[in-house]
Amino acid sequence: MDFLTGSPGPLYRRYLTASVGSALVVSIYSFVDTLAVGQSVGPLGSAAIAAINPIFGMMTFLAILCGIGGSVLMTNAKARGRTEQGDAYFTASLLLAAIVTAVCWAALLIWNEPILRFFGATDETLPYVKDYAIWIIRFFPLFILPNFLSAFIRNDGAPGLAMGAVISGGLLNVFGDWFLCFPMDMGMSGAAIATVSGTALQCVIMSSHFFSKRCHLRIVKPYVLGKALGKILSLGFGSSVLDLGTVVLNVLINAQINRYGTLEALSVYGVVSTISCLFQAIFCGVGQAIQPLVSANHGANQPERVRTFLRYGLLTSAVMGLCFTLIGELLPRQITALFVAATPEVLDAAPQVVRLYFPMFLFLGINITATYYLQSVRRGRASLIVSILRSIVLSGALLLLLPAVLPAENALSGVLLSLPVSELITMCAAMVLLKSAVRRDRINIS
Repeated sequence: MDFLTGSPGPLYRRYLTASVGSALVVSIYSFVDTLAVGQSVGPLGSAAIAAINPIFGMMTFLAILCGIGGSVLMTNAKARGRTEQGDAYFTASLLLAAIVTAVCWAALLIWNEPILRFFGATDETLPYVKDYAIWIIRFFPLFILPNFLSAFIRNDGAPGLAMGAVISGGLLNVFGDWFLCFPMDMGMSGAAIATVSGTALQCVIMSSHFFSKRCHLRIVKPYVLGKALGKILSLGFGSSVLDLGTVVLNVLINAQINRYGTLEALSVYGVVSTISCLFQAIFCGVGQAIQPLVSANHGANQPERVRTFLRYGLLTSAVMGLCFTLIGELLPRQITALFVAATPEVLDAAPQVVRLYFPMFLFLGINITATYYLQSVRRGRASLIVSILRSIVLSGALLLLLPAVLPAENALSGVLLSLPVSELITMCAAMVLLKSAVRRDRINIS
């Protein structure tokens, strides 16, 4: 199907299925890891996952930072017939990804224990955290490559390959979690080895695209490299800051729950944060589905098709957000018991943590879709405003403020309510920025 002439409905469904499927399977890695660890190790293992999740968030941030901005610029250039310029953006993105991966990998290898403590590991959970994290750190580049490559593969007209790769890797990871955590009784290390194995298979399958006749990605000598890198970072940061914000917020929430809550509450939050990563990845899948469609049609000056894809994305996110919220409100104990060999104390803590946190999903998907749309039509500043508001500024401020001003017995509730409140405020700002962008594009698409 052609981005510019294909029927919008089938095009959207094709890319939605591929993008959400890919995002779903990637997130199921940590989803199944949490389930396997919680059932085989218990509440301490689940609490350790809360300190491990920021590592995955950081890796996703780096991959999207380098990949999404470059893929948008590449697609825009090729839609205008500038194939060589598009290839130059791909090459510059690849070089950027290699540099940032090397720097972050070295930092984790040298200072892994201080970093893990900063992410929320305590004296009690650190041995469990290290058993898992050391495997992820050793194979750090493997976890950058799939998210980076998938952005370009989707834009190169092969979304099915990206989805097939993550499905294959996900199935291997699920089998490995069962086999290594239960029959082999390897606990945290077993779950980590399963995740490394699944990710490695995903990388191999995605890399096969470069040997396909359908591949139009070429490595060329980049020109005006500094300017190209600046554009890639500017556009990519608007989307990747979602994941950077996830890292920051997980660190803050871990610290605040350790301060105002209990180990049981932290164990439940370990489950909730994993589910949140899954739902956020699905919402990002919606944004990534419209991204190549919006980007190409924007570059070809077809504003009506651009607005059609935006409507599809917002409606999908709104329906998903309602369903996700209802799951948490109706089944808090059941969700916790599924992931953790829970004690009565953990189950007693579950309703408060889950029911106060889950309303965030009513607004999160709309904010993420708005971010991807604004970035795809090259409104980098507006995209950045939405991303920073929801992921760092408002959430961070409310996480520190609400528990401090509420009575001591309600401080933990303040920690948990800060995220839904910040997402609601951000959604209001996002709607204003979206309307402004759409109104301007009716007249002129630059």
